[in-house]
Amino acid sequence: MRMRRSAAAVALAVAVVVPTAVTGVAAYAQSPVPAVQAAKKPSKPAKPAKPEKKAPFQASGTVTAVDAAAGTLTVAARSGTKDVRGKTVTLTVASNARIVLNGKKVKLEALATGLRVSVTGIRSGATYTAVKVQAAGKVKPAPAPTPSVSVPPTETPTPTPSESVEPSESVEPSESVEPSESVEPSHSVEPSEPTGSPSPSESEDD
Repeated sequence: MRMRRSAAAVALAVAVVVPTAVTGVAAYAQSPVPAVQAAKKPSKPAKPAKPEKKAPFQASGTVTAVDAAAGTLTVAARSGTKDVRGKTVTLTVASNARIVLNGKKVKLEALATGLRVSVTGIRSGATYTAVKVQAAGKVKPAPAPTPSVSVPPTETPTPTPSESVEPSESVEPSESVEPSESVEPSHSVEPSEPTGSPSPSESEDD
């Protein structure tokens, strides 16, 4: 009797378990599979870079270089704000910057090295923009370049062969002059006879 009851219990248990397992498999097969290709969440937009803070600066020192074409001025700052003090800083001069030299308004190219200068402007990051430049000192005039005169090479004249001079005809010797006849000496003049002595009568008349 016990064997029968055990077999019946096992059969009943199997009958209960098998439908449950089949139902579970069917339910798993019918459950929606999560879409692998589901749209991913949109990535967060990159944060915009923070604009660099602008801060005023001031530098006083000596001009070490001027580049009017590039619009820059290099200053060895002895004093000023902490970011430039004791440094050599290259400043970008604004197009509308006010530049004064010895009390007169000038352009950037009028400045020269060695001038004492005081600059104020705006610093943005590592860029310094000068808006006011006050300079003082003597400006040495730049030496005017001496124009080099190029001398064209002189052509050496080629000597032309001179015509050979024909020897002149030999001069025939002139005929010898015959000696003139010798002049015969003139006849000697015979002395005249002495005149007679005056008579005594003639001397008395005198």
